[in-house]
Amino acid sequence: MRSTHWGGPGEDYRLKKISAATVGDDNGISAPAPDDAAPVWQPPKPIHSFPWLEVVLTSLGILGLIGLIIFFLSPEATGVMALVKTTLLALIPLSIVVGFLFLIDRWEPEPWKTKLALFVWGAGVATLSSGILNTALGTNLAYNLGDLDTASALSATFVAPLVEETLKGIGVVIVVIVRRTNINSVLDGVVYAGFSAAGFMFTEDILYFLREEATGTASLLFVVAIRGLMSPFVHAMATSMTGIGLALAVLRFKRGWSKAGIVLLFWFFAMLIHFAWNGSSSLGPARFLMLYLVIQVPGFVLWTTLLVLASRKEAAKIRKGLIPYVRTGWVLPGEVTMATDMRARKAAVKWAGVGGRDAKRAMRSFLSNLAALGLDQCMMAKRGPDHARIDNDRQMLTEAADNRREFLRLTSIAQQQHDVSEAVTARVRTA
Repeated sequence: MRSTHWGGPGEDYRLKKISAATVGDDNGISAPAPDDAAPVWQPPKPIHSFPWLEVVLTSLGILGLIGLIIFFLSPEATGVMALVKTTLLALIPLSIVVGFLFLIDRWEPEPWKTKLALFVWGAGVATLSSGILNTALGTNLAYNLGDLDTASALSATFVAPLVEETLKGIGVVIVVIVRRTNINSVLDGVVYAGFSAAGFMFTEDILYFLREEATGTASLLFVVAIRGLMSPFVHAMATSMTGIGLALAVLRFKRGWSKAGIVLLFWFFAMLIHFAWNGSSSLGPARFLMLYLVIQVPGFVLWTTLLVLASRKEAAKIRKGLIPYVRTGWVLPGEVTMATDMRARKAAVKWAGVGGRDAKRAMRSFLSNLAALGLDQCMMAKRGPDHARIDNDRQMLTEAADNRREFLRLTSIAQQQHDVSEAVTARVRTA
């Protein structure tokens, strides 16, 4: 009967050593010489806390969606079939944006519960609140100016960016404050902000499509092309600036005034991007198309290029940050490759699939924990120790060890069952 090996020769000895790590009081996780043995310490038991933040944000988002249905999206007024059709059309830009967010979030994926909570926040709370505030402020402008068209243009150009970027960003601010140790890189801020923006875009697209659907198919298809194909990333691109500012405040700045300053600066950039899109759309088709080709398309290409490059660099940071864990015996060299090479990662998950769904889940959790540990170590090596982050890393170390133990156990059982099945089959054939 064959036995399942993991990590090559010396596996048993090294796996026995994976029960310890060094966490210094002064400089975080230490990096001893390669010949040093891993000192033993008792890791704390994992804390399984209730995801109250995600529950609260999701509940508020659902209440916001109910409010939208009642006040802005009444099926009796639009028709159920129209609602279904426009919802399906709104899924086109949503799938494009979410697909890109998953691409840049592939190395150290953020918790799906948090991303879903932010999506629902953007779709419900941010959209409903923006609708109410934009309508109220636009009505006030029209009353003061006495010109409905001018007030509508000013409201779309100046009021909407301020209101919408603020409300989309509030959800991200709450998550970053409460889940500060989950922010391991600037991309994490982009991903969280992107999901809030994606939820907002999805609901807003449905509202726009419903309004145009009542005027005819040609008008509906034109708006779908403008919003769904030419500009699916406008909201994500704008709100990502707020996410970048929040991530930089967590990762790079220590003083309160500097944290607030960097967040406000990037929040202004978010409004500026939103203003550029809304403002250009009110200048007429010819000017809009010119600004779209000269400013917005190059800006989008630059934004996506920088994020993709940052995602590629993230793998190198993870690899560098995991070196101390390899030296102390927590992580095997092959496991570093699995966590930082997409082909190796896919192969590892496929291999774990032999042990069933639970083994694949344990493998994915294991690789995500390794990625987060590497990014944290790389960050603290530059910035200095963060005691809250060190405590969180201890929990992830324990969880990673449990994950390894679980997928090794399940794959070993599956292999043994396969061996027994082959032996029985061979005996039946020879009988």
